[in-house]
Amino acid sequence: MSDLSLYPSSPGNIPEDLTRATASYKRQAWLAMVGLTVFMLFYLALAACFGWIAYSNIVKIQAGHSDLFNLLFAGIASLLSLFMIKSLFSVRKSDRIDGIEVTAQEEPKLFDFLHTLADEIGAPRPHRVFITPDVNAAVFYDLSLINMIFPSKKNLIIGLGLVNVLNLGELKAVLAHEFGHFAQGSMMVGRWVYIAQQIIAHMVSTRDWLDSVVRFISRIDLRIAWVGWILGLVIWSIRSLMDTLFRLVIIAERALSREMEFNADLVAVSVTGSDALVNALHKLQSADNAWQTTLGVANVEAGKGKFISDLFSAQKKAVSVIGEVLNDASYGVVPQPDGDDVSQHRVFSEDMARPPQMWSTHPANRDREDNAKHIYIAANIDRRSSWQVFSDPAGLRQKVSLNFYNAEKIAEMEPIAAEDAVVDRFSKRSFASKYRGTYLSRSPVRHFASIDEMLHAADLKGSAAESIASLYPESLAQQLDLARSLDLESYTLKGLASGQLKPSGGVIRHRGNELKKNDIPVALQQVHAERAAVAEHLKVHDARCRAAHLQGARECGQGWENYLQSLIRLLHCSEHLHANIENEIALLVNTWEVITADGKVGHFEKRRILKVCNAVQNEMRQISAVAAKIVLPEPIVEATGFENWSERFPEFDIADVNKKNWVEWCEAASTLMNNLLYTFSEIKSATLEELVASEEKIAQHLLQNKALEVAPHAGSCPAEYPVLLPGDEHELQQKLDLWNRFQLAHGMVPSTLRFIIAFAIVAGTLYSGFFGL
Repeated sequence: MSDLSLYPSSPGNIPEDLTRATASYKRQAWLAMVGLTVFMLFYLALAACFGWIAYSNIVKIQAGHSDLFNLLFAGIASLLSLFMIKSLFSVRKSDRIDGIEVTAQEEPKLFDFLHTLADEIGAPRPHRVFITPDVNAAVFYDLSLINMIFPSKKNLIIGLGLVNVLNLGELKAVLAHEFGHFAQGSMMVGRWVYIAQQIIAHMVSTRDWLDSVVRFISRIDLRIAWVGWILGLVIWSIRSLMDTLFRLVIIAERALSREMEFNADLVAVSVTGSDALVNALHKLQSADNAWQTTLGVANVEAGKGKFISDLFSAQKKAVSVIGEVLNDASYGVVPQPDGDDVSQHRVFSEDMARPPQMWSTHPANRDREDNAKHIYIAANIDRRSSWQVFSDPAGLRQKVSLNFYNAEKIAEMEPIAAEDAVVDRFSKRSFASKYRGTYLSRSPVRHFASIDEMLHAADLKGSAAESIASLYPESLAQQLDLARSLDLESYTLKGLASGQLKPSGGVIRHRGNELKKNDIPVALQQVHAERAAVAEHLKVHDARCRAAHLQGARECGQGWENYLQSLIRLLHCSEHLHANIENEIALLVNTWEVITADGKVGHFEKRRILKVCNAVQNEMRQISAVAAKIVLPEPIVEATGFENWSERFPEFDIADVNKKNWVEWCEAASTLMNNLLYTFSEIKSATLEELVASEEKIAQHLLQNKALEVAPHAGSCPAEYPVLLPGDEHELQQKLDLWNRFQLAHGMVPSTLRFIIAFAIVAGTLYSGFFGL
């Protein structure tokens, strides 16, 4: 019997037409259906033509009126007809879920909750339910042509990282959105378009036994291989033609998809009110960050031989600790209305704020909020814990958490409390609130070409004590927040310009204005100018911090000036070596992705990767030679565990790259470079901590007259090492070359050329086939 007391009550007085398809939706649905119908008719007609050519030639052969031409076209047309027909009956299996499947017997309360929700909104009940650790909820299913008539059974994913941050009312809203896609009869058009899209994508991208047959024929004796070449060319042309034509259908489907998302949101509103889904959207942004932080903490602890038995306690703690580091008491907390008219309250501002990861392809958060509150439905949000839907929350949390670790190694690991692990991650002195976030995800030395440049930029006046006392003012936090905001703007605009990010509804919004794609460079120029001004302000502040404490160390004596200088140099060296390694990895990965984009590596592409490999090899050997000369001071050795550095540092010692071993070289080089990257990441992190701690001791001695011991023995760095200033990184290829863009139909001109050539080949094949009859 269902436990209805656990199910949050739904609001009353819902307008009958709240979730009814709008005129805009119907218009987009008709456009999508017309496009889909025309496409399918063309596809079936093309398949029928190949089938008729094959049938006619076979009849001629059986009647004894055949020649080599009839035999050839009977075979080619039969294979082409089979190629097109088999794609219609292909089944696209849903992706493998890295989670735990649960049943109604194991989780009766959860299934009661899900079934009640599905029944209330008129959606099919989930066929199977999977529990994952992620901040996610999604519906997935197998797809085939038959599903355009008979809906497939829906499977549900519930991420515990999502459950962990939402209350019961918000969880109901999120799941109602997912079920909402299948609750309305009018949504069937969208399902048809989506299914057709997946079938065509399967035909275009999947390589199976027929492709193997064509490749086999192409490798036989030259007298037969040419048949395989022709077949391969025609199959490529059909795939290219279908791909290009279906992209026209997708243009109409995109607008329809936006309407479908808004409709699914309104389904959630109809059973939870206007606020629950919006509140969930707001919480998911901090939940994403906290979960990534948790995974990072878990990986670090695993490297120490320790495991966290409840990752979700760590996630909760991470939300609060990140807020403390950012000195933001509202972090992860939904803003409350400050007026009497709650229907006008907005959680999200009108900017380009990105949706959380689980809804990264959805409309912008503000657009979704406006849609949910267009007709405001007031409702109390059930604030009970979402964990109540599970029979044994603690056991499930532990089971899912332990799946994160290697089952064979976990028996040898020691447990560590989740809260302790997270607090330890953020217990660094550099994260203290008095530093205003100066050292959070930013380097205080990377933007200087040398230590001399840094000290020259400080321009101190007055005594060391006066200078130190004036550091880290409240206004600094505003500058840092502005820098992060401008970085996000720049990232988003660049993504929109390159096409890696898609604007909500096809409209680019920036600072309250709508932009065309051609306007983005001007907007970027403005953002970069503002960011440069902020960067210069922060650069001077960083220089003042180092110079003021060096001046104080000089007054303190006892070896502190020499020790502080050695730490600054080590931090500067390790930051720039780390940046150089990242730069070389990015170049190698980018080149690899470009040359393998079409699945083949030609002669010129191989020459290009060899040239890059040689350049990377030379740079990495130079970095390795510099690294060998570093002498770590004892506090850094203790913090990192890198004892006997000159003997144990990860040397870049692989054989020279050549045209025979370049694939294996890239794999080995990537491993070594990542080892070096990790090593210098640890060194620069430990050095920054020691530098901040040492500067703190000097400040306390000067300002509070605290006793100061003798400085530790200083380490040393080479006088010269590779320096890489921000903005001087390799210019990576953002666009494929013309040949690859032609093959993949990237861009208007390559797409048009591919369509014309593919159409000509297919039309020529049909003409030859019918002419032969």
